[in-house]
Amino acid sequence: MQFSVSLAAAAAVALFQGASAQLTTFPLCKGNPVPSYSQAATQYPQIKNAITKLNQFQFATWWTDNNPSYFTEMQKLLNNCNDSSVPTVIVYGLPNKDCKAAFSNLGTNRDADSYSKFISDLADLVGTRPVNYIFEPDALSLSLEEPCAANSGYLDNMMATLPLLTDGNKNASVYVDVGYWSFKTDELTGMVAQAIKQLTSKTAAGASAIRGISLGTSNYRTTSDMVALCKKFNEATTKLMKKGDFKCVVDTSRNYLGPAAGTGEWCNNRYAAIGVPPTSNTSNDLIDYFLWLKTPGESDGQCNTPEITSDALKNGPAAGQFFEKAFSLMWDRGYFVDKKLGEKLNEFSIDVDQIKQGGNTSWVAIGIIAACCIILIVAGVLIKRRNDAKQGRARNARTIDAEAAVRKPYLSL
Repeated sequence: MQFSVSLAAAAAVALFQGASAQLTTFPLCKGNPVPSYSQAATQYPQIKNAITKLNQFQFATWWTDNNPSYFTEMQKLLNNCNDSSVPTVIVYGLPNKDCKAAFSNLGTNRDADSYSKFISDLADLVGTRPVNYIFEPDALSLSLEEPCAANSGYLDNMMATLPLLTDGNKNASVYVDVGYWSFKTDELTGMVAQAIKQLTSKTAAGASAIRGISLGTSNYRTTSDMVALCKKFNEATTKLMKKGDFKCVVDTSRNYLGPAAGTGEWCNNRYAAIGVPPTSNTSNDLIDYFLWLKTPGESDGQCNTPEITSDALKNGPAAGQFFEKAFSLMWDRGYFVDKKLGEKLNEFSIDVDQIKQGGNTSWVAIGIIAACCIILIVAGVLIKRRNDAKQGRARNARTIDAEAAVRKPYLSL
């Protein structure tokens, strides 16, 4: 009852200020069990304890038309999360989503109308309850740099539907997803701020309709890197909109150690490490939450296109499917093992599938190649000896026949 009063007070403040709700004082709802984990624990019993440990925490739920069961899964989530806890929902349904990499461009939303209904259905299900929304991973960043995103109307579709999530629910905190690479120059950072201004232009509260941005979604960049980008974003919005109090959330699902120095591989990066569990206790006023937006161990895709680097675990399962090799590696390198909260699995080495890694030769791979070479050499020698022997017998037979042809009859006695 105390929560209901507090929540009503928070909603009243948000309504008065015309701002996105601040929900960090309320507990995160753990949400639905992860289907891929249930299957993986049965198929790979050696990782069951690790999965049990992770299941104690919240995983974000993806509202995506890539998943045929997204509607029923959202109903289950909202049934599991009462008004005393806050679910995290990732909205991922733009027509022609993931237009650059095309590993996640499935789904049924083909135009603006189907996308608008997709968002309306979510808003209707959620109603006025508290919720954290992560709005369209990568879409804003792709729209700034990739013609396919602009041609597909990413920003237009987002701008038209954002009010459906915010105007009718003052208990919603919306974080627009922005890729870390969109802050690599001051010019791009300014473009991000301008896109946020444009994106919120049709909401009742303008830029205040959103709580902030999400950073590092499904990526590996360290939390300290993301904090620096959050500061940079607020500097740009202060300059453009005179508003520098946007908050950020950071995806810590796989970023505990960060990627290898000087690399930027996004697809099933072998250097992934399960990070700090979801919490609002971030010790940083700019950061609302650390969240697991990507489920650790679920694949980014097959990672087999030409631009994918050697940092990727290539030829993995389809996007969203459980990838046991990736899970095992990121568990061993991650937060729980480092903090002595779980045992190392020791199933794979980081260079399990390649000859070179980061410029250093894999001795396991060299040993395999050397053994193969020895086998080939020995086989070649044996084949040559057999052929030589066969040819020798043939020559002897011809010699004997020739001698017999000229030999006198009496000499054969």
